[in-house]
Amino acid sequence: MALAALKIGGHRRSKSSNPVTPVSTIENGHNSGDSVPPSPRIVVSSQPASILKASTPSVSSGSTSTSFSKKRLSLSDIRNLSINRTETTDSRWSADENSNSSSSSNDMCPLPESSMKSPFPFFSVSLSGTSTLSFIAMPVVIRPAVIAAVQRAWKHGIRTMDSVDYAPELMEFHRSKGCEGGVWEITLKGDAWNPSSGDKVASKRIILYLLVELARNGYELTTSYRMSAKDSGKDTLVFSTCTPDPDPVFFAVAFYSSDRIWIIDAEADVGQALEEGIKATWVDGVKAARVRQRHCREIKLAGSPWVAHSKSSLISARIIHLTILKYITHKSMGYELAGTVSMSDLDSGELPVSFYRKTGKGEWGTLDALPSPVPVSEAARRSMSVGV
Repeated sequence: MALAALKIGGHRRSKSSNPVTPVSTIENGHNSGDSVPPSPRIVVSSQPASILKASTPSVSSGSTSTSFSKKRLSLSDIRNLSINRTETTDSRWSADENSNSSSSSNDMCPLPESSMKSPFPFFSVSLSGTSTLSFIAMPVVIRPAVIAAVQRAWKHGIRTMDSVDYAPELMEFHRSKGCEGGVWEITLKGDAWNPSSGDKVASKRIILYLLVELARNGYELTTSYRMSAKDSGKDTLVFSTCTPDPDPVFFAVAFYSSDRIWIIDAEADVGQALEEGIKATWVDGVKAARVRQRHCREIKLAGSPWVAHSKSSLISARIIHLTILKYITHKSMGYELAGTVSMSDLDSGELPVSFYRKTGKGEWGTLDALPSPVPVSEAARRSMSVGV
């Protein structure tokens, strides 16, 4: 049987002119006439592996430990994580497939196979419409925890919950195989993603509480991004597996209106230290500091940094982000940045909400407490007594 060889990124990839059973092989032998050993050869399947079949195992709550492990990549690791631009999707699937997979060439789904022992390591959550959360490939066993988190954060309640048959033929194929996961949506009552004044903080807490419950179940936020070019498009959050944390601690920092910062659900000493740091480093000074609602501090900055146009104002606004990172991620605080999601309100455009997780580590400095902040200007000095 004649084989056509295609050299890809230093590998010789061969495809048969006739159908073959999906297999991944590497030949390491020498050809008799070659002075240099031939490159490895990968025979590539034409179809991806199967979709989620089963849910992830439930999390044991017996442990009282408050620490968790999280793999962090060094700069050298990241540099080594390159994928040759000529490599194709199916070649990576073939290389990653388990050789003892029970799937056959006629029994494969679009996503890699998932089982209790080896769950598919990712799922996504999209903010959709004005009040919908759309989950793709999330293990079914996690749904009760997700529902409880949403109900705790959003007092208006849930309008509907249902699976979505986005492609009838494909979904029928999944059901015939007993696949789980798929697309599942929760639609809330009210306008969670376009909230009125009284619901603005609760809107952010939906994501905050989801992060807490998913961490308990062994998932952490990996990234968030915009999947749509439409003006009404919203962020999609991608979660990956991690070590379950029986007692995760998160809080959020949200930017609101043209000049406000909200510190949501932070521990008292952390919130106070962050507030003092902002007062001391915002060169134009702070107009007001108050408790907006339970466990939510509001700081009103002088000027309008989130809608500024001058170069000086834009740079000052960016410095605020760095200042917040400086104080929160210091080792004496023990927090790390978990991720950022863009969210909008009824009377303001989209602004970032940053989420921080207590790891007991921090990202810089020593375990010694940060020194008291020194005001950078006369306006900042006067701000130190605001709200006290």
